[in-house]
Amino acid sequence: MNIDSEIRQFEQAIVLEKARVLARFLYELTLEARNFYGKSGEQQMDLQRLRFLNEIQHSVTRFIEQVLIDDPARMSDANLVRLLLAPRSEKTIESVMTSAWTRTVQAVV
Repeated sequence: MNIDSEIRQFEQAIVLEKARVLARFLYELTLEARNFYGKSGEQQMDLQRLRFLNEIQHSVTRFIEQVLIDDPARMSDANLVRLLLAPRSEKTIESVMTSAWTRTVQAVV
């Protein structure tokens, strides 16, 4: 995945499209998060990864609000996309993020 290309596409989107993409991304993340807690309580939860996903959701939901109200204090589009798609030492999380983003882009095109 080319992060610079993803940034350019996201930056060119209108406000409502950005909000829609990010809302869909959050939906896709919830599907990914299901892999980190056990079915029927039989397996232990992966609390570290679940916490990471929660923190990402926190940042993205705030960004959605800020983009919708045109808050000049919000992080840049480029920084948000980098936050979501940057290479990570934790390859499982990197895979989760890129998979969720890929499905999002495919769904909203």
